[in-house]
Amino acid sequence: MPSVFKRVSRPDPIVPDTTLDQELGNAADDANLTLYFVNLAVASASDLVNADFGGKSDPFCKVTLGEVSQRTVTVQNSLDPVWNDQMNFFVADKPDKITFHVFDEDTGMGSGKDDSLGEVEFEFSDMFETGVKYEGELKLRNVKKGRIRVALRCRMMKPIETEIKLGYVEKQLEGKGKEQEATVAALDESEKLREDAIEELSTKEQEIIQKADELAEKQKLHQTELTEKEQRILDQAQAIEQKIQDYEEAQVALKETELKKQEAETKLTEAEEEILRKAEELETKERENADALTAKEKEILAAADKLEEKERAHDEVVKKMEQTEALRAEVENELTAKEQVIQEQAKQIELKAKESADTLSAKEKEILEASKALAEREAAAKDAQQKQDAAQNELDAMIKEKELLEGEVVKVKGERDELSRKLAQATGDANAASDLARKHEQKQAEVNSLTKDKEGLEKDLGKANADLRALQEKEAAAKAGTRKAGCMIM
Repeated sequence: MPSVFKRVSRPDPIVPDTTLDQELGNAADDANLTLYFVNLAVASASDLVNADFGGKSDPFCKVTLGEVSQRTVTVQNSLDPVWNDQMNFFVADKPDKITFHVFDEDTGMGSGKDDSLGEVEFEFSDMFETGVKYEGELKLRNVKKGRIRVALRCRMMKPIETEIKLGYVEKQLEGKGKEQEATVAALDESEKLREDAIEELSTKEQEIIQKADELAEKQKLHQTELTEKEQRILDQAQAIEQKIQDYEEAQVALKETELKKQEAETKLTEAEEEILRKAEELETKERENADALTAKEKEILAAADKLEEKERAHDEVVKKMEQTEALRAEVENELTAKEQVIQEQAKQIELKAKESADTLSAKEKEILEASKALAEREAAAKDAQQKQDAAQNELDAMIKEKELLEGEVVKVKGERDELSRKLAQATGDANAASDLARKHEQKQAEVNSLTKDKEGLEKDLGKANADLRALQEKEAAAKAGTRKAGCMIM
C-alpha cells in the first residue's frame, strides 16, 4: 500500500447540473487512488521432474506479482505436492501478469542453490474489469513435464485513506455554492486541508493499516476454511460428474447394445425361421430319401439276389461248358485221326450207294451210323458253344447292371451324408441362436444394474447440489460479514 499521496490536480469548475457524487468520483479518478487486490490460492502441482538423485524433489512455489514475491511451504520428497496456500497481493499499479516458479529446495546436502523445476506466466489484466474467477492447471515451461494448479480472483479497491480523504473533501464541499469562485476557493482550501490531513493522518493511517491487515488475516482464515469446504464439495461434485459421465457412457453403450440386440433379434428371428424352414425341408427330404432309399435298397437287394442266381446259373453253365469242352476235346482227340478216314470212306460209300444200294455191306452201314453220330456230336458242340457265348453275354450285362447299382448306392450314401451335414449345420445354427438369446438376457441384466446405479448417482448429485448451495449461502454470508466489518473499521 502506498504511503505517499499524489498531488491532486485542479479539476474544471463544477457545472450546475453535475451532482456531488459524480464530482467526488471524478476527483478520486484524478487522484489515482485505486488499489488492485489479487486473491490467490496455490493448490498443487503434478508430474514434476525429479531433480534429486536417489530420491524425489522437495518442491515449493514462488509467486511474483510486480516487485512483490511470496512462496508456499516446502513439501518433502514428492513429485505431486499439495500446498493449498492462500496469498493476497495489494498493488497500486494495475498488474497484467503473475509468475509461478517451482523450485526444488536445497536441504544443505547439495550445491546450496535451489534447482528450478519450471515456471509459467499467467496474464490476467482483463480480470479486474470482468470479475471472472480463474481456476485450472498451467503447464510449466523450460522443463519436459510438470503442471501447477491455481485459483485466482481479482478486484479493484479504493484504499481506506482514499475514502477518508474523499469523505473529508465531501464535508468541505457540502454547503458550498454552485458558483465557480466558491468552488475554486473550496478546492484551494481543501488543498491546504489535504496537506494538513496528510501530516495528521500518519498515526491514524498506521492504525487503520494494522486493522486492515487484521481484517485481511481474518478474511484469509475464513477463505481458507471455505476453500477446504469448497474443495471437498468440488471433489464430491467431480466424483459425481465422473459417475454421471460413466453413466452416460454406459447409456451410449446400452443404446448401442439395444440396437445390436434389435438387429440380433431380427437376425435371430430370420435365422430361426430359416432354420425351421430348412429343418422342415431336411425332414421332408430325409423322409422322401429314406423312402426312396428303402425302395432302392429293396431293388438293389432283389437285383443282387437275381445276380447271385445268375452267377450260380452261370457257374453251372461254365461247369457244363467245361465238361462239354472236355468231352468235345476228348471226342476231337479220338476222332481226329479217324475222322478223315471215316469221312473219306463215307464219301466212297455214298458214291457206291448211289451206284448200288444193294451192294452195301454191314460194315459200311456201321460207318454211316458212326458218321451220323459224329455229325450229331458236332452239332451238339456248336450248340453248347452258342449257349456258352449267350451265357457270357448275359453275365457281362449282369456285371454292368451291378456296377450301375453300386453307383446308385454310392450316390444315395452321398445324399444321406449331405443331409446329415445340413442337419448338423441347422443344429449349430440353433445352438448359436440360443447363445445369442442368453447374451441378450445378460445385457438386459446389465441394463437393470446400470439403471439402479443411475438412480443412486442422481440421489448423490442432488445431495451434492444441496451441500453446494448451502456452502454458497455460507460464503455469501461470510462475504457480507467481511464487508460489514470493513465498513465498521472505516
